[in-house]
Formats: sequence, structure tokens, C-alpha cells
Amino acid sequence: MYIKVFFLTRKIELCLLFIRFTITIYILSHSTQLYAGSWTAIPSLQLQEIYSDNIELLPPGREKGALVTVVSPGISARYISPKSTLNLDYRMQNIYNSGGDDGLRIANQLQYNSHNTFVRNLLFLDSESSISQQNFNNNRLAVDNIAGSGDTTTVTTFSLSPYITPHFGGFANGLFRVNFNTITTGISADEGTATDTINLEEIVQLNSGSDFKRISWALSFNNNESLRSGGDDVKFQSSNAIIRAYLHRKFNLFAQAGHSNNSFRSNTDSSNNGIFYTFGAQWIPSQRFNIEAGYGNNRFVTVNIAPIRRVNWSTTYRNRDIGLNAGETWQSRLSYRTRRSIWSLTHDNDTTTTQQILLELQPFTITDPFGNPILDPVSKQPVLFATFLPNFTNEVIVRRLWNFSVAYNTGKSTISASAFNERRVFQVSGYKETVRGLNASWIWQFAPRTSAYVTPRWQQIDRAVSTLNPIPVKDHRYDFAIGVNRTITNRMNASLEFRHINQSSDLESNEYRENRATASVNMRF
Repeated sequence: MYIKVFFLTRKIELCLLFIRFTITIYILSHSTQLYAGSWTAIPSLQLQEIYSDNIELLPPGREKGALVTVVSPGISARYISPKSTLNLDYRMQNIYNSGGDDGLRIANQLQYNSHNTFVRNLLFLDSESSISQQNFNNNRLAVDNIAGSGDTTTVTTFSLSPYITPHFGGFANGLFRVNFNTITTGISADEGTATDTINLEEIVQLNSGSDFKRISWALSFNNNESLRSGGDDVKFQSSNAIIRAYLHRKFNLFAQAGHSNNSFRSNTDSSNNGIFYTFGAQWIPSQRFNIEAGYGNNRFVTVNIAPIRRVNWSTTYRNRDIGLNAGETWQSRLSYRTRRSIWSLTHDNDTTTTQQILLELQPFTITDPFGNPILDPVSKQPVLFATFLPNFTNEVIVRRLWNFSVAYNTGKSTISASAFNERRVFQVSGYKETVRGLNASWIWQFAPRTSAYVTPRWQQIDRAVSTLNPIPVKDHRYDFAIGVNRTITNRMNASLEFRHINQSSDLESNEYRENRATASVNMRF
């Protein structure tokens, strides 16, 4: 145990030393070019008056109404220079009477990311940070900070990622990267909760260079360790080597081998450590079709199809004896794009943790299939709460995910719809849950400065049988909003909305209904 702590401590010290060295280089190399870039900063202010007839999201018969006032100053900042880019969005919600008790609550929200170049084509630094509020269990789901059951917490993440991309002449190209992440959940280190975590990840990749014509090769190593303030640590580690011989421009053979070494508590057979190997071939008869297959203790078949220019479909079947997601798994991605619509269908399998899911949330940078930011029609701010999250836990989670989305854009209307299904298996408790949902929206620009919108949503959580909880429970949640938005000036808009939320459950304590009316004014300066 002492040796483990010693090496982990040394690893953190080395990572922090490397990061400090990288930041120092950045400051020195950019100090003379501080004014060479372009800054834009747009302050904003949002004023809201909201009436909710169930401010605490209590079960039927116990509702309490309240009038809530929200004042939210914010700022959006952008910086672009030949060596750096920076994006920052911040909002401070000052919420009066959110609990119906004449109290003042302050909620901060932040999304920040930057990319910096120290040495062109060689040395870089990425950084990210976020602050958001989330449900730490999915019993009574709140959608914002206005009304809630108290089962929410502020999540803070921070990431630094220095990396180098060396080139060894025509022999090889490389990537050496260190990711240092912190996730703060704001929850005490009680057993079974997702506690504060430090992630340390090392990535090494080497690929053959231009000197290799008929043969190519690649080496990779990935080590990801999560150090928990409470609960067991988690480690995902894998190494891989592949060599490929091109017998013809349409046909090649490959051999692949590696080692998987993962460490986390589990009562399932979803992960097996050891050496893996695969031998196979790839056939590329045309630009619109290719197939690759490999056999060994890790087997797979991948088919890529592009029957027409706007359709791309890639599907992989795997049967692994070694590594994460052992056994049979599928991955598939289908996309279709027309002049006015975008269609997408995906299926994936992964092994992850609650902390990793929180780290990947990007509340201020969510975009629709057309690349436009997805904003709440009323607040004109990103929707921060994610209602599909698992209960906060320190367990490793194995997931299977289906997602379908379609968006259609006309001259005056934007119509979008999506559906998802996510099955989770928690590796220690054996707890299982399935989350599925449907979302749709219609935004109609019926006048030059006025638009109306309708946003229905449905979600079901099926908490399946486990040894600790032998009684399955289902929760159904409906959310319907209708409103109108008016652009007063280029820097000011106002909106009115009515929203109805109904969550029904096999457990009475999870049920609630809420009706809400909101008037908003949004200003940019």
C-alpha cells in the first residue's frame, strides 16, 4: 500500500511539474504577443419573473406555489491569435425565493476552453473548465435551479492537457500527451456516492512515417488512473501494436497484439486482463465500400458503406476475450444529409464512471446537427441540467447507448426530434437501469421579429432488479413547453412561456407535477 501511494504521489508531482513548466513557457512565449490577438467580450443581463405552483417538486397534495425573481448577469469572451484561442461563457444566477422562503440563492455557471501553441507543429496546451448544477440522483428530476427537491449539487471540472507531436524524419510521427483533470461533485465522501476525483492520463502514440511504403505500423499506450477522495481508485490501461502489409491498393493484411490491464471493483465478467492478439485483412473494392475482419482472442468485423455521396454508414461487430467490454458488442454510425435536413443514428458500448461523464459535459457548447447552439427558447442560455445522468456513484458503469436524431430546416421553421436508449450496469452492486427518451421541438418564425415554439419531451427510467433492490421501479416524465419570443432590438429580446411537467412513478415519493409561467427579458451590451 505504501509503495502504491508513493508512486501515485510521485506521478502527480511529475505531472504538475510538467504542467507548470508548460505554462511558464506559454507565458514567456506569448508575453510579447499579448496584444497581437483579437478580443471580443459581450456582457449580458437576464431578468425573469417566474411563477411555479410546485416550487419544491413535492408529490401531489403537498404542492406549494411561489413567485421567483431571477437576475442573471453574464459575459461571453472570445480571444483569437496566431498561437491561441480562448472561449469563455459565464453566468451568475441570483435567484430570489426559489424555495418559497424569501431566501436568495446564487448559482454560478461556466464553460471555458482554450488551445495554445508554444512551438509550431510540436508543443501545445489545451485547457478546459466548467461549473454547472446537476441532479445527483434521478428520482425527482429538476430541470433548472428555479424549482427542485434539494437533490442537486454544483459540479466543477478543470482540465489541463499539454502534449507534443514530434516528427522523426520519415521514420515516424508521434503524440505524447498528459491529461490532468479534477472533478468536484460537492458531495461528502459517503460510501456509494460519486466523490471528488483527480484523473491522470498518459497517452503515447507512434505511427510509421513516409519511409514506409508497403508496410505501415503503429504503437500506442494509454494509462488512465482515477484517484478518489472516497472509495476505490480506478485504472484503465491498454497497450497496442499493429503492423499492416499492403499487397495491393485494394487489399492488405494486418497483425495486432497488445495488453490490457484494468483495475476496478466488479462483480461481473465485463473486463478481462491479459494479452490479446488479432490477425486479419482489409478489402477496399471501391471508395464506397470496404470491409475489415480479424480473428484471434479479440475478433471483429467492420463494414463501411457510402452508397451515395450524402450517406455514410460504419458498423463494427466485436467479440473480445480480453479488455474492457468483453464479449459481444456492436458499434454503428449512420449519417444522412440533405439540403434541408440531417439524420443520424448511432449505437455504442463503453465502460466509464460518473466522474468521466461529468467531465465530458459541455453545457455552454451544445450544438444542433446544423452547428447552431442549442439554447433554451426563453432564457436564450444553454440548458445546463442533464436529465439522463446516472445516480452519482463511485462504481464503474458499463453502458450500451442508442441515439437517433433528425433536424429539418425551412425558411421559417426549424423542426427537430431525437430518441435515445441507454442501458447501464453498475459493476459492484449489480444495479441495472435503462433510460429512454423522446425529444422534439418546433420553432416557427411567423413574423419578422417574433417566433413561437413548442418543445415536448418524454423520458422513462426503468430501474431493473438487483440483489440489493429486488423490486423494479419505473418513472415516467413528461415535459411540455409553449411560448413566444419577441426581438425588441438587436441587443434585447423578451419572451413568455408556459411549461407543464409531470413525473409519475411506481414510488409515490418520486412523483410530482409542476405548472410554470415565465416572463423574461434578455439584454446584451
